Amino acid sequence: MANMEFTIEKESLLTNLKIVEKTTVTRGIQPVLSNILIDAAQDNYITFAATDLDINIVSKTIASVQTPGKITLPAKKLSEIVSKLSNKPVVFKLNEETNVVNIECGNSKFELIGISAEEFPATISEEELKDKECVEIDLTPFMKSIKYTAFSAANYENRNIISGVYCSISEQVLEMAATDGNRLTRIIEKITNEKNAAITCVIPSKTLQEFSRVASFLKDSQNEKLCMIIEKTRIIFKTSSMIMTSRLLEGEYPPYKQLIPQSCEKNAVVKRDEMIAALERVAVMVNERTNIVKFMFGENNLFLKADTPDAGLGEDSISAQYTDEELTIAFNYKYVLDSLKIMESEQVKIGLGGSLSATLFRPDSEDDYLCLIMPIQIR
Repeated sequence: MANMEFTIEKESLLTNLKIVEKTTVTRGIQPVLSNILIDAAQDNYITFAATDLDINIVSKTIASVQTPGKITLPAKKLSEIVSKLSNKPVVFKLNEETNVVNIECGNSKFELIGISAEEFPATISEEELKDKECVEIDLTPFMKSIKYTAFSAANYENRNIISGVYCSISEQVLEMAATDGNRLTRIIEKITNEKNAAITCVIPSKTLQEFSRVASFLKDSQNEKLCMIIEKTRIIFKTSSMIMTSRLLEGEYPPYKQLIPQSCEKNAVVKRDEMIAALERVAVMVNERTNIVKFMFGENNLFLKADTPDAGLGEDSISAQYTDEELTIAFNYKYVLDSLKIMESEQVKIGLGGSLSATLFRPDSEDDYLCLIMPIQIR
């Protein structure tokens, strides 16, 4: 006897699998964490859920449900099957006695052995969120803020406070900042915050990067609203078709604002594309252990140099708007490249102190984003 039966469009199925599958655990003590929970409801909605116990994602889409039911299926194998199917409706039929799901699409037929949905960790539903206090903002500025900051947080494996991104919403302003101890990024975005709600929290960078990935699948992300619910130890993100929960990082975030210089002794302006190209050229010759590139600022010129004693050296120069005294400063070039590639402006402003002072990189088109990079001492 077949329990749970539904029909779903192939593209819709594939999109929803892509949204949740990366949150599964490929190797773990609990085999069910390698699976995706599929829940066919009477209201002709299918939800797909996955978790690695840190992050939980639930994605919802429309389907034709003949018989409600739920099962978990192996994420990798299911995605491989669906990606190869022809672009026709896909029929799922579950036999609850054996946990075997028959998948049919056109002339293709598969049998996939699942694990009972009862073994899957509890997921959150829209019903549970109805009475919770929600901070609603536009999705677009939040996505931009993730892009501009999350890359500079410390390695997530450490799970300390700087492996997260500081997030503050106050009145009509969203501020996010991240640091790994060697660099700091900060962005301030104007938002629509109708309730004037205020929140402050530290969200794991891994969570934000995963949220950014899955939110990119939303059909109308430009007009999408994001509901954020902050609880004592977790955060909940809700959009029109997705709910994502994650633990928050506990502790006090470093007082980063006092690190940002109010003004700089020396200032340069360079063309962003030219600087990226020159850096990538000389970086071929960096010492891979240190990644050091020397930046030599002279009159209307920026000279770049990388050398490795046993391999050779690389040099390049670009024009720069610079009229202060000559200055040589060294950086891990990867930090500079990361920052430049995130920006979208034609030109970049560089605020300098001394050869051992943190340096500010900003797009010339907006003052609300900055990247502060610590130099490396050279002999």
